[in-house]
Amino acid sequence: MTNIVEDKPHLDTDFESVGLYPGATMQIQAIGDHTSAHHWVKYIGFIKDNCILTTLPFKYGDGMWIMKGETFVVRGFNGRYAYAFTTQVRGEFNSPFSFVYFSWPVSIERLVIRNSVRVDVELPVNILLSDKTIVSTMLHDLSISGAMLDSPLQLGNIGDHLQAVMQVNLEGNMEEMNVLATIRNVHHKEGGDGFKTGVEFNDISQNHLLIINYLIDSDSRKGLKANSQ
Repeated sequence: MTNIVEDKPHLDTDFESVGLYPGATMQIQAIGDHTSAHHWVKYIGFIKDNCILTTLPFKYGDGMWIMKGETFVVRGFNGRYAYAFTTQVRGEFNSPFSFVYFSWPVSIERLVIRNSVRVDVELPVNILLSDKTIVSTMLHDLSISGAMLDSPLQLGNIGDHLQAVMQVNLEGNMEEMNVLATIRNVHHKEGGDGFKTGVEFNDISQNHLLIINYLIDSDSRKGLKANSQ
C-alpha cells in the first residue's frame, strides 16, 4: 500500500526549503548496499552550499563509522512530505563530539504524504489518562494522523485527551515516542470484552512523524530515488 499523492516526486534544488531543525531524525542507506540496510542519524545543521552535518549512524546502540567518499541516500519526513537526496561522506570527526559531514545535495525529491492511509500494526502502548491512570493497550490501524487503540478498559469519551507512550524498534535502536492525542470515537469490541478507541494525534513532532511514516509504509520511502550527483 502506498501513501504517495503525487505520481512523480517534486524536485527542488534548495535544501533549506526542507525546513529541518537540529535533532530531526534522518534515515541513511548506502547506495549499492544489496542488503537494503538503513540506519538512523540526527540532523545537526548545515553550511550553505558546502555540507550537511549529522550524528554518527548507530546500529544496535553502537556508533558506526562510515567511509569517506561513500555515497548515501538520505530520507526523512518533515511533517508535510517525505524527502530524499543523495550525498557523499566528506569526513567524520570525534572531537568535540562524534559527527559526520556530507556533501551539499544537488537536488531534493519530495513526495506528499496522504494522511488517510492506514496500515494494521500491533504495538504495545501505555496510555496515561487525564487522572494519571496508566492503561496498557495495543495500537492498531496506524496513520500519520491517528490510530486505533485496543484496551480492556474505556479510555475516556469523545473529546477527551490522553498521552500515549510506546517503544519503537528502529533497526535495533529503541526509540521512545510520547504522543498527545484526542479521542475521536469509542465503541465496545465485538463480544463486549474491552473497547476500541480511535484517537487523533496532536502537535506531533517531526521526529515522531518520521517514525510513524516508517512504520506505515517503508516501501514508499524506498521508492524515493534521489537523483545522483
